Amino acid sequence: MKPFNQYKRLFVFGCSMTNYEWPTWADMLSQEIPEYYNYGKSGGGNLFISNGIVEANIEHKFNENDLVIVMWSSVSREDRYKNSWVTPGNIYTQDFIQMDFVHKWADTRGYLIRDLALVELTRQYLKNLTCDSDMLSMCKFTDQVVLDDRKEDVFKDVLEHYKETIKSVKPDILQSVYNGVWPQTPIRGWGGNGQTADYHPTPIGHYKYLENLYPNLVTEKMKLYAEKYETLIRGISSLDETQKFWSVNNVRRL
Repeated sequence: MKPFNQYKRLFVFGCSMTNYEWPTWADMLSQEIPEYYNYGKSGGGNLFISNGIVEANIEHKFNENDLVIVMWSSVSREDRYKNSWVTPGNIYTQDFIQMDFVHKWADTRGYLIRDLALVELTRQYLKNLTCDSDMLSMCKFTDQVVLDDRKEDVFKDVLEHYKETIKSVKPDILQSVYNGVWPQTPIRGWGGNGQTADYHPTPIGHYKYLENLYPNLVTEKMKLYAEKYETLIRGISSLDETQKFWSVNNVRRL
């Protein structure tokens, strides 16, 4: 990978770990690559993510001047398309899809098989393009399992089958920055009536993640950018207040 400022365009894909109510690792990279397309969406699963990569390449025709980075989400997600993408997040904790469907059809092993195939297809797809690319993840593919009491050994054959695929994905932000426990920032959810802590990495956490992944490529400009927004976030009490200084990046999708 070249120094970030040597790329002309940046394309990123993911969930709320990529596109959120404050700057993420992707926005920090955009400080060095100003032509920037963020295809992330809160709650997005790996079907949504992989679809976006193909869609973006068809539209923008990735080339040798582009950097494409994918941050894979957790596997227990059900993306749906009804007029536009509906991305409720973890199937076991969301409140969009009815729980009778969840109990009848949700299967973490099936999600793992589905998503690792999508990761492998994406890996081969990007390998055959001229752009530079990298694949990250928010957590281990077997993390974030809720209401499924099967142990990881039930997935051993799947993990073995896709071991080269898994190796191609860089260490996840949950383990490499937070030792497996999401941070709890004392900020209320939307509308002031939601949860009393936010579990997403703050800008400094995102910067530390980039520093761990690309120690020779992160810049002082990116660090100062992260520190600026970290200060702003630490000074608010509700996610609603982030609208004063931040707008979520929205890229046109089919």
